[in-house]
Amino acid sequence: MAKWDLFGRLWHRSRDAAVVQGDWNIGKDSVDKHHLAYLRSLNKERKQADSGADLPLENLEVVVVDIETTGFYPDHGDAIISIGAVAMKGDKLLLGDSFYTLVNPGRSIPPHVKSLTGISDDMVATAPDLLLAMSRFFRFVGDRPLVAHHSRHEREFFRAGLWKTSRRPLTHRMLDTMLLIRLLSKPIGNGSLDALCELHDIPISRRHHAYCDAVAAGTLWGKYLLKAQAAGYTNLRQVYEALR
Repeated sequence: MAKWDLFGRLWHRSRDAAVVQGDWNIGKDSVDKHHLAYLRSLNKERKQADSGADLPLENLEVVVVDIETTGFYPDHGDAIISIGAVAMKGDKLLLGDSFYTLVNPGRSIPPHVKSLTGISDDMVATAPDLLLAMSRFFRFVGDRPLVAHHSRHEREFFRAGLWKTSRRPLTHRMLDTMLLIRLLSKPIGNGSLDALCELHDIPISRRHHAYCDAVAAGTLWGKYLLKAQAAGYTNLRQVYEALR
């Protein structure tokens, strides 16, 4: 994935580098068991119950994520082809704490998806499979909540992916940018990322690239997080209660 070196800040922490380096030194069965064991440990290490609901919004640590897929229906054979993410603390993007990977979907990529994303079958042929990609991604996330724009898409594919690879549920909290947008304004149309970014003068360096879209969604989340604080909201629990 050297072609994405222009971003220069994608995640390569030493702990992940050690895992990746190790992947080349042990057999595939051992690699699969290693990553499977990690995914199966997720719901033991982390409870869905709300550890972050009372954290101040100004210090809320999240990972904003976007995925590209072969279609919209994981239960009908559609699969993830890329995952991009960036960490945030409060309204600040932590670009030095970012993640991107292509994913081998184990199937052909439809022509319209190839045209939309620029991702071809050749590009994913040697990419990590779903088990490895999910393990690396959730190691990067740690116990931080996830944020996505119109998060149902990411939630459904992560749920399906975790169940397919490890028979485990998604236990990470998944927040939606629209949570704050609906609370504080009237969304334009269906609240598309394009429309909202245009409204707030947020550039998207490459649309339908998972990492670029995650950065744009994170910038949008940060703007509305500041609006929420200005409106008197101090934590997520107050936001949830206001939307009941």
